[in-house]
Amino acid sequence: MFNPPNHWNSKKVNIGDKIKITSDNPTYNKWRNKTWTINHITYSTEDHPGYDEGVGGPLVSCKGLPVSLYDWEFEIV
Repeated sequence: MFNPPNHWNSKKVNIGDKIKITSDNPTYNKWRNKTWTINHITYSTEDHPGYDEGVGGPLVSCKGLPVSLYDWEFEIV
């Protein structure tokens, strides 16, 4: 089992958590006011080629959401 790094700024997230986008990135405008369910959590480039290891937190994917989000871009609801 993979144990993700424990970073001071990382949110504790789990598969199945419900989230809402909080980022003001205009790319997310059409998805911001919806609730999404996490279905994949990434902590390395081995899991997701677009993961930035310098970020240090989880990158989550949600069913039906065509973008992945870092933990500062959403809140758990």
